[in-house]
Amino acid sequence: MIVLIARRPGLTLEEFCRYYEFEHAPLAARVIPADVSAVIKHYQQDHALRIGRSPADPAYDCVTEFEFEDLAGLRIWTEWYRGPGGKVLRDDEENFMDIGRRVIVVTDVRPATLDAAC
Repeated sequence: MIVLIARRPGLTLEEFCRYYEFEHAPLAARVIPADVSAVIKHYQQDHALRIGRSPADPAYDCVTEFEFEDLAGLRIWTEWYRGPGGKVLRDDEENFMDIGRRVIVVTDVRPATLDAAC
């Protein structure tokens, strides 16, 4: 699952990154039950960088990756996240994310090499 995240209006890119990495992620680590975290095979935050002198903001401020062992794992995560247990995370997301701009794409990971065709 790939999640494209834009920061909440009024936050700088640096404030957004700091909150996501040092406030939200540790909160998630504390509140996600062991049976739910066990189905998450990989979690990664890919924060946007400003390269060069362009003052333009990136289209999204972070791409977050979740990898699950299988669709059953994704369903376990989704059920928890959308349910009462996940409310604390959903509420906290409003502190740093522009929820209305968030894009979630469920993917099938297929390792590839540069010489492989799609």
